[in-house]
Amino acid sequence: MHRTSKYHSRSRREFMKVAAGGLALPFLSLRRAAGQASPARPPLRLLTLIDSYGIPTRGRSQIWVDASTGDYALEDRHLGTILQPLRAYRENMLVISNLSLDSMRATGDAAAHGALTCQTLTGSRASNASSRARPGPNATQAHASLDVRVGEYLNRDYGLSSPRVYSHLLLSDYAENQKATFSFGADGRQIRARSTVPNIVGALFAGVEGSDVFEQIDAQSQLAVLGLVGDRVRAVRGELSQANASAVMDAYRASVEDLSAELEIRGNQVCEPPNFASIPSNGKDPETTPLIFESIYHAFACDLASSITYAIGGEQINQLNHGYLYDSAFGDSELQRLLRQNFHSPSHRTDEVSDKSHELVRIHQATLLAGLLDRMSSTTDVDGVSSLLDNTVIYVTSAMAKNVHSVDDYAYLLIAGRNTGLQGGRHYDVSQSTNNDLLTTIAQGLSLPDVQFGGHRMGNGPVAALNNGPIEKMLRGAP
Repeated sequence: MHRTSKYHSRSRREFMKVAAGGLALPFLSLRRAAGQASPARPPLRLLTLIDSYGIPTRGRSQIWVDASTGDYALEDRHLGTILQPLRAYRENMLVISNLSLDSMRATGDAAAHGALTCQTLTGSRASNASSRARPGPNATQAHASLDVRVGEYLNRDYGLSSPRVYSHLLLSDYAENQKATFSFGADGRQIRARSTVPNIVGALFAGVEGSDVFEQIDAQSQLAVLGLVGDRVRAVRGELSQANASAVMDAYRASVEDLSAELEIRGNQVCEPPNFASIPSNGKDPETTPLIFESIYHAFACDLASSITYAIGGEQINQLNHGYLYDSAFGDSELQRLLRQNFHSPSHRTDEVSDKSHELVRIHQATLLAGLLDRMSSTTDVDGVSSLLDNTVIYVTSAMAKNVHSVDDYAYLLIAGRNTGLQGGRHYDVSQSTNNDLLTTIAQGLSLPDVQFGGHRMGNGPVAALNNGPIEKMLRGAP
C-alpha cells in the first residue's frame, strides 16, 4: 500500500529522541568546540538520460548551440531551440560538442544499435559478442558501465550513513528483451530495465523484495542514526582523556545540539510516492515519458537511489510515437506522418522533415527535464541544507551522434549541481578528447577516484590511447 504522507512514524520519532538525548551523551565531539568540524559530504547522485538518435547536424547552430568550436561562457543567446527550455539552468549546464565515439573504432566494434548501446556508457566492446554488429542480450563487459559504477561507489564508499535502497536502477518505457541494453553490472553482465510505468512505480514505491519500501526507509533511518553516533565515537576517541571539565561540557552541549538538529532534518523528510490518476500499461504509450520523469523525482526526493538511468522509449531504440507534438500550424502532412510512427522510423532519414521531427522530440524531452529540474531545485535534500539539484549530475547522452548510425560529432549535455565537481555555465569543445575521457570526467565530478574508464577490446585487453585522464577544464576549480 502506498503512503501519501510523510513516511516517518511515531516509533521513528521516539527512536530519534532517544538517540539524541541518550545515546549521544557519552559521545562528545571536541572538534565542534574547537571549531574544527568538517562539513558532511553531500549526498551525491547521478541521473543518466539516454535517447538513441542524437542531434541532427543540419542547422545545429540553431537547434543546439550557435558555435560548436571553442570553449566559452554560455549566454542565453547561445542556446538553440532544443536547449531553450533549460535556459533557467544555464549556469548548471556543460554543453559538449565535437566528441566522437573513439572507443567504437579503436576496439573494433560496429556502428549498429546493439554495439553502440554497449559502447555508450562503457567505452568498451562487449567481451563475448557473437558479431561486431549484434552483441545481443547475453553479451558481457570487462567492467561496469559508468552509471552502475557511480551508483555502487556512492552507495558503498562515499560516506552515506546508511546505503540507499538502490545503488542503481535502469528504467525504460519499453522492454526489448532480445537486444542489448545500456547498463552493465560490476560482474560485467547486462542489467535489464524495469520497464512500463506500473513496474517502475511498483519497484520504487510498492515494495522491495516483497516488503514495504517505506518500512525499509524507516529501518535505514534508524541505522543512519546509529551511524551518526558511531561517527562521533570515532571522531573523539583518544581526545576526551586530554580535555578539561569545561571543554568536555562545551563539547557535550554542542554534540547534542548538532545531533538533534540533524535527526530533526531526517525526521521531517517528506517522502511521497507519485499519485497518478491512471497509469498506461503499454510501454509505447506516449504518455509514459512524463510519468517516468515524475517517478524519478519522487525516487530522488525519497533518497531511494544513488544512480538512475532512463532509456527513453526503449532499452536500445526509442519506440515511442510523438504524434501529439504535431501542430496544425506546421502545415506539413509528411511531418505529421513521421511523428505518428515510432521514433525509430524517421531516425534513419536525413532530410529536412525528418530532422524537424528530431528537433520537436528533443524540445519535448528538454521541456520535461526542465520541469524535473524545477522541482529538484525547490526540494531540500536529506542533508537539510542543499537542494536535490545541488547534489546531482544529470547526463543527457545518446547511442548515436545523429541519425543513420553516425558516431562522429556527438552533442552531449551535462547539468551539474553546485556541490558536484563539474564546472557548469560553459560550452566545451572536446575534439581533443575521447568518449572514455568524458566518462572519467563525470566519474571524478562525482568524487570517484577513477583515473580512466573503459577502452577494452573483445578479449584483447584495453586500448591505452583511449584513456588520457579526465577533461580537466570541465572540473570545478580548473583554470
